[in-house]
This record gives sequence, C-alpha cells and structure tokens, in this order.
Amino acid sequence: MSKQILVTLAGLLLAGALAAAPVLAGEQHSHNAMRGGIVVESGHHHVEIVAKDGTLEVYVAGEDGKPENVQKAKASAAVLSEGKKVDVALMPDPSNVLRGSGSFKVGKGTTIVVTLTMPGHEPEQMRVRLD
Repeated sequence: MSKQILVTLAGLLLAGALAAAPVLAGEQHSHNAMRGGIVVESGHHHVEIVAKDGTLEVYVAGEDGKPENVQKAKASAAVLSEGKKVDVALMPDPSNVLRGSGSFKVGKGTTIVVTLTMPGHEPEQMRVRLD
C-alpha cells in the first residue's frame, strides 16, 4: 500500500474511535438527568436535583451510576430565589429519594445549594443555577 492510503486509513480509524468514545462511555453510566433535573458531580457521587415551586427532590448515584441508599444520609438545601433565601430540610423517603419543601418559587436565576453527607463520606456541596 502507498503511504497516502496508510495515512488515510489511520485517519479513518482514529475518527471512528473518537466518534465511538462517547457511546462507550455512556455504557458504563449516565450523567444525564433521568427525572428532568440537573445532574452535578460531587466527590464520589452524581446528584440529580429536581426543583419545582415549593419542592425539591435529590437523587444520589455512585460513581458507577447506580443509585445510592440515602436512608441514613443527611442533607439540606438553600434556595435563593426572588431575592429571598429559603432553607429546606431534605429527608429520605421510602423510594430512596431525599425530599423537601418550602415556600419558594423556581425560575430563571434561581440558585440551589445542596449540602449532602452520605454515611462514611465527608460532606459534599453542590450548587446549581437555573437558567
């Protein structure tokens, strides 16, 4: 084979490998929001924060993408919206979700700061801003 053909083939193989990389990475675990929230990576966890007017739900997954047991977790959130700060206690429920509620509205510019302590781990803090 000529040198030009070998270079072209090598380029095609490299392009194919790069195109397949995101697909292969997605097979291990997903960083996509599964429930319409925002996913944040923090420490050893992937956290999805789902915010609606007056309610917060926090879903915790390990580095492998599998749900973590939150029954012994400690968590809270601060919702900064419309010029007010509302503190929200997040409590585990039987469906393995941390839930909380308060008198707040969510919309463009709302900032949510979640503090999470999973058993055996240091406290983690995540911040999201809704745009």
